[in-house]
Amino acid sequence: MTAELDTYLFPLMAKGACPAGTLDLELASGHMSWSEGLYKILGFRPGEVVPTLEVLMAHQHADDRKPFKHLLQGLAENGGQIALLHRIIDSRGRQRQVFSSLHATLDQSGRPERATGFMVDLTRTMHEESRQAADEAIQGAFAHRAVIEQAKGILRGLLLISAEEAFEILAAHSQHTNTKLHAVAAAVIDAMDNGSAAQLLNGWSTARPLP
Repeated sequence: MTAELDTYLFPLMAKGACPAGTLDLELASGHMSWSEGLYKILGFRPGEVVPTLEVLMAHQHADDRKPFKHLLQGLAENGGQIALLHRIIDSRGRQRQVFSSLHATLDQSGRPERATGFMVDLTRTMHEESRQAADEAIQGAFAHRAVIEQAKGILRGLLLISAEEAFEILAAHSQHTNTKLHAVAAAVIDAMDNGSAAQLLNGWSTARPLP
């Protein structure tokens, strides 16, 4: 396994690439070699520490250390390939979200001898995805609120009721039909636009008396 994967452009929006590094592990001794990229992911300068399995395990997040060790043991016993999304704590104490993939190479007798593979730091990507998801949730909440307020206004005008009573009607129909509140509100707006709001509300009162 060469160090060429250090520059492999794993997707990270349009701004760059996820840091990546390669590793080579002697399964019997636990001795390792790391590429420059792997040193950087772990927070070290190349050559700053002697790369061993013990050092790598020490930087696993406490909750991920046991699963990672279990997979490595299976690789050493049975060969094959493993892949794991896990967390490491770098030399500065920062938590990194990483994806690791390793595959076993066999000796002449067919037993697993070495494990080679790569590690990709997905921290920035996952943070960006979380931020985007939060932004979308906030935008959706504001959009839903606007729809609900508009539907409340329609009900108030048609039924000559208070804002609280209008919301109770929307909420009651939402619960009765197991439909999201903003979808119920959107149906009211659509009915008002096509001139069938009164018919819609009459149907609601037939299925379930309005407050």
